[in-house]
Amino acid sequence: MSLASAEVVLHAAGRCEDGYGGWAAVLTCGSHQREMSGSGNGTGVTPHRMALTAVVEGLTALTRPSRVRICVADETLHEKRAQRRPPDEPDLWQRLRPLLAQHHVDWTEPDAWVEEGPCDLAAELAFHQHRGEAVRAGAQGEDDTLDVAVARFLAERWDDMHAFEAADDVISTLRFSIGWYGDTPFTEMAPAEIVDELGPFFSSTLPHKQHASPDELRTARRVVTDLLNRLVANGHVDADAARDRLEDIDITVDERACLKEFVDAFGDDDLVPWPDRSHIEDSVDCQYLTITEVADTSLTFKDDDGYDEDACPVVGPVSVRPEIATRARTGWRILLSAVKVRGQWELVEVVSGDP
Repeated sequence: MSLASAEVVLHAAGRCEDGYGGWAAVLTCGSHQREMSGSGNGTGVTPHRMALTAVVEGLTALTRPSRVRICVADETLHEKRAQRRPPDEPDLWQRLRPLLAQHHVDWTEPDAWVEEGPCDLAAELAFHQHRGEAVRAGAQGEDDTLDVAVARFLAERWDDMHAFEAADDVISTLRFSIGWYGDTPFTEMAPAEIVDELGPFFSSTLPHKQHASPDELRTARRVVTDLLNRLVANGHVDADAARDRLEDIDITVDERACLKEFVDAFGDDDLVPWPDRSHIEDSVDCQYLTITEVADTSLTFKDDDGYDEDACPVVGPVSVRPEIATRARTGWRILLSAVKVRGQWELVEVVSGDP
């Protein structure tokens, strides 16, 4: 076949969350550029399917056989090609195969341009548009349920994409938390029932199941505060109950954020690898220990789980940087691993913790 002389670069990207997806493709040939995007929803929508859709649509838009360099950040797609495994999106692969035969194609990982370029932005905008349509449709419901109240809360934020996505991410995690800990499905809950579900959300789901960063914890607090205030204003939640819960949330988030900053402060240089067994005098492997003493450059821990106060095994003092010591608080329970070699305790791993 006769190929066009200039190489065409196809950047492809896909995004998906909660069954709503967006895809985008940018075709570049010399000084010419064409952008395309679209969206999809349903149980079969995945980031992989959206990225693959972008590749298919981009190649379909070419009007003649060409040399094409496809840049797509989709590990699943690259693995499928390398392993020649049966495709998991047969309808798209059925469209893709003749396109690959028509063009001379090279596959590469995307360069830095695509990370901040129009391709990812178009995919994000397509996702945002499609998700917004679904939220606005849910907000039209007449049922006096938490599901409808939350849809209305989100719909009010849709015009500000960043505010909407921040709130949507928090609500998505809250749905997961209620499904995990709650007795009533989110879709069947009355708005007032949310107050009792926020304790496990902030104390367990965010720090332990979602491994939320301090900024993510504070964002969740802000979104939940706005949501509760809206529910109070619309007569769904008792004002005193909401105020009491928000006071608890403030305390929990402040504690969790400080503890997370302490854990995150440990870098590779602050930890040691597991030594040879013959050198280990004592050790703890992934246990919760309580910080009992904080000095300028050291910490001491006790294993107080099931022991009398005077019989608790002691780990430490462990040398730490002053920047870490200043973040520590006595009474915190830290999940860690440590070894004692030549009479000195050293940290191997600091995983997480509880106030």
